[in-house]
Amino acid sequence: MEHSIRFPLPFNIHVGFVIFSVIMLILCYKKKKNAYELYMLIGVASTMLIYVSEAKPFFYILGLEEIILFIMTVVDMVKVSKKAQAEEKARLEAKSEAADETVNEKSDNADIAEDTADSTEENKDDSAE
Repeated sequence: MEHSIRFPLPFNIHVGFVIFSVIMLILCYKKKKNAYELYMLIGVASTMLIYVSEAKPFFYILGLEEIILFIMTVVDMVKVSKKAQAEEKARLEAKSEAADETVNEKSDNADIAEDTADSTEENKDDSAE
């Protein structure tokens, strides 16, 4: 295997990783529709651009692009995570409120049944006298 001076992996392994990553990120994006998956997709695919030119400014521009995409990815992932946590919290609160209402209804039904039983016993006592 011939190692590239520009990249620590041989070219064919790099291409294999990029193809695999692009396929997985496309599938993830189709499933979840999160923008950060597109940022990662662009970042992974753009690593192939190191083979386009050997000019130093090109590498700096590519590095800057990768840093910007990385920051955008992290920021978007944090936003998605906070949104998911808020939705989960709201779902749990709604579930808790529904459970409380069910308990209150059962308690009310038990009180009604108890009152009915008490009044039935009083009626029996009254009719026995």
